[in-house]
Amino acid sequence: MIVYIAAGDLEAARKIWHEQQPLHARRTFPPGSLPHRWQTQLTAVADPLMAGDRPALARILHEWEAANVRGTELEPYWEPTPFPLER
Repeated sequence: MIVYIAAGDLEAARKIWHEQQPLHARRTFPPGSLPHRWQTQLTAVADPLMAGDRPALARILHEWEAANVRGTELEPYWEPTPFPLER
C-alpha cells in the first residue's frame, strides 16, 4: 500500500487499504508486531488517502522516511527527495 502511495497510484493503495482495514479495525496488537505496524499505517493514511490529499500523504511518507534514517549510519548522507506522488 505504501509503495503504491509513494508511486502516486492512489486507487491501488485504496484497494489494499479497504482489504486490510477490516482485519485491523477495533483490535489491539502487541507494539512492534507486524499487525500493529499495519494498523498504525492504515490509521495514519486513511483520511488523506480517501480524500486524495497528495501533499498530506507526501508529508506522512517523508516523516516515516526520516524516522527510519534518523540515528543510523546513513543519516549523515541521506537527503530527502520527492516521491513520484509529488510529481
